[in-house]
Amino acid sequence: MKSKTICLTAMTLLAAVVAVRLAAQGRPRSEGKEQLRYRLVDIGTFGGPNSGNNGESIVMNSEGDVTGFADTSTPDPTCFTDCFVTHAYRWRDGVLTDLGALPGGPGSATNGIDSHGQIVGQSENGLVNPLNGIPELIATVWQDGKVIDLGTFGGNFSLASMNNDHQQVVGCATNDIPDPFISSGVLFGLGLDPNQLRAFRWEGKKLHDLGTLGGADACAVWINNRGQITGASFTNSIANADTGIPTMDPFLWDDGKMIDVGTLGGTVGMGFIVNNRAQLIGISSLAEAPGACITGPSSGTPGCHAILWQRGKLTDLGTLGGDFSIANWINDEGEIVGVASTPGEQTVHGTLWKNGKIIDLGTLPGDCASQAFAINSQGLIAGQSFPCDASPPRAVIWESDGTVHDLNALVQPGSGLELTDPKIINDAGAIVLEGLLSNGDQHSVVLIPCEAGEEGCMDSAEAARLAAPRTSAPTLNRAGMVTSPQQRLIPRGGFAAWRAQVLRRYLIPGLGAPKK
Repeated sequence: MKSKTICLTAMTLLAAVVAVRLAAQGRPRSEGKEQLRYRLVDIGTFGGPNSGNNGESIVMNSEGDVTGFADTSTPDPTCFTDCFVTHAYRWRDGVLTDLGALPGGPGSATNGIDSHGQIVGQSENGLVNPLNGIPELIATVWQDGKVIDLGTFGGNFSLASMNNDHQQVVGCATNDIPDPFISSGVLFGLGLDPNQLRAFRWEGKKLHDLGTLGGADACAVWINNRGQITGASFTNSIANADTGIPTMDPFLWDDGKMIDVGTLGGTVGMGFIVNNRAQLIGISSLAEAPGACITGPSSGTPGCHAILWQRGKLTDLGTLGGDFSIANWINDEGEIVGVASTPGEQTVHGTLWKNGKIIDLGTLPGDCASQAFAINSQGLIAGQSFPCDASPPRAVIWESDGTVHDLNALVQPGSGLELTDPKIINDAGAIVLEGLLSNGDQHSVVLIPCEAGEEGCMDSAEAARLAAPRTSAPTLNRAGMVTSPQQRLIPRGGFAAWRAQVLRRYLIPGLGAPKK
């Protein structure tokens, strides 16, 4: 169940790169604190090998509850890779609770949790979709001890991708009208119900169809606390020659209206996040390579670019000199983090867009690539740094002054976990991430800020010895790009491999393919 749910809850395209704003347990870092350090909590599993959290999702609420998915010991004969039935979980104060699934359904997984403990995601229901022969996956809400089936618009698939603090839920669901672009597998693939896919909002009664921008399909991936929604929609029903699908634009749904955010001239754009100031981030292809966000860039042409839309204006956030960028998260201060390629397509680096400038965050010393996933209101950024030998990435944190730390060096040794994949950092500095065991299994992990003398926290001497921060002082060139002292020239093949590893996280077809 896990692999099927992860792929489908990412929606392959429209529900990819869902990020969060959190205010959860832990204590804020005070001015002058000598060293960042954390208490590591291994959330564990339900008897199977793995547990995890969907990337760029609301996986921790203001009460410190964490949600995700964990393997049971029950074999899953319909799996793609990890052949164990996966159940949605809720973790709080050291207690891991199995949330179960819809009646008849063996497996489930979650995407988010709000401040009141409402959890959203997806569950099998025990039925087989007669249109494609795979188990049905249905949008699900866990609330007040109940497992609620959100249903569909007449089809056999739905997904709850996000909720807000007012318990408004968004996602997408199929209807009973055949859709050639879905059934062809060009757009969503992975066994989705081959009918039209429609964006929805749910508020405890029934699904409300949000409409489209003129085409047949749309999906909602994010809702803020003002009830504003973003995602992507077809604008017509005419397939483009380069992608095989109609033009797809990001949208902002506000007060009953779906607003076309537009693109940078290309035929593919997606909205990922809209913060509480109605600032929307996403990606778009350019006129020079109109379908590049799906097909990948052609030789000598640009790929996808990160975008920002606010007050009716669409802005190309640019790159670090290469051909593509992705914006992963925006906080309510308007600070954006993500990843971008460097001049000559030499590598990809974690990127910060702030006050109209693009800043290269660099890497850990000796590493060759990085990416940034989330930023909190204090300017702390969580992400990954990639060693040059293509070994697993290391989870990192950048401080607001540019100092980067390997998170593995900020926890007590002996956990048996190598921290690799951060999901989010909250305003108190707590981090939800995944770690690898020596046998290759992965577990959900929570890092809680702590101070010397606390149980599970390193003392000052140990912290100073293990931590190896590097402070970068990037300078801006005339184009507003940075010249990073950490940027390293690497072989073309190495760049392609790292870019593919970066983009596999988002399951966007074509984006992970090496540029030809």
